[in-house]
Amino acid sequence: MSSEERNRDPDAAPAGGEAPGGEVACLRFEPPEDREALGRAWQDHLAPIFDVSFRPETDLTVPIAMRSYHLGDLLVGDVVAPAHTLVRTREMIGQQGLDHILLQFYRRGQSRVETDQGTGPVNEVQCIVFDLAQPVRIVAGAVDATNVVIPRALLEKQGCHPDALHGRPLDHDGDPFGRLVHNFVANVVACGDLLDRREALAASTAITQLCASWLRGQEEGRPAQHQDVRIRVRRLVEAELGNPKLTPALIATRLGLSRSTLYRLFAPNGIVAYIRDRRLMAAMRMLVRDDAPKPLRVSQVAFAVGFSDERTFRRAFKRRFGFIPSDASQRLDTGPEPAPGAVLRNWIESL
Repeated sequence: MSSEERNRDPDAAPAGGEAPGGEVACLRFEPPEDREALGRAWQDHLAPIFDVSFRPETDLTVPIAMRSYHLGDLLVGDVVAPAHTLVRTREMIGQQGLDHILLQFYRRGQSRVETDQGTGPVNEVQCIVFDLAQPVRIVAGAVDATNVVIPRALLEKQGCHPDALHGRPLDHDGDPFGRLVHNFVANVVACGDLLDRREALAASTAITQLCASWLRGQEEGRPAQHQDVRIRVRRLVEAELGNPKLTPALIATRLGLSRSTLYRLFAPNGIVAYIRDRRLMAAMRMLVRDDAPKPLRVSQVAFAVGFSDERTFRRAFKRRFGFIPSDASQRLDTGPEPAPGAVLRNWIESL
């Protein structure tokens, strides 16, 4: 596998040899050889989270870099980017259904963040909290920052509800605990190519606990109750993943939706395909984790993710990933190489 192919493969180990238990997957932005195509490539890379546009003062001749590490439960990374404008619209939120929190710790640069609650500046040594279920517009200068993407559910399990912090800058340098959080995340990113999967999962747990503790001390108001309907469906699916009776009818009844609305939300593949894919992704995570006291039997995994029989699970798993469940811990290639720009989206959805 070439280095370019490795950077696009969400489950391939980075170049540099095998570490115990398999290395952490890393995705790097690869600038195209044609410098005229650089702007479009950068827009495509960030498209899973933001619509990107450039301003008259944008200098695309300066270095542009972004790396992301998939730690199993969350993503961490860093970015060096030119001046640009990033927008997350209600339409994007409705189409994607992402229920995640993005924390961006600025080391250099400034921006102006616009949300439904107002507009404010973000300066160096501040962290900005983005709730990906809420719209936002960011007018950013050239920045150097550390990033964390955490599923909201992981923070909520720690008693943290960061909804009301959306768009709000937090001082991560003047606040001693904030400085601790940023330094830890930045060090994990710096060591990303050296970690094995067991270490990555331990780091993921620590980052979640640190971020939740820090954000709990910054919370204002009550958690938002008005979630996009696709996000509400996704959260119900995740909560009921092990229920073999999870059907479109059950979801429609629980959330007060019509069947036609439910199917339209998950077009073109449909809600049934979405449920099955979430079950199979959950099964893959269970099979490749090496922190369990003893390996799980395939039948245990099948029933845990809502399949009523092992034979159906095995067929569905092989169709999705290209190999049988018992080979999952040795086979990290998840199938056909995704199209350019799709890897980051696949990673976020896999959390």
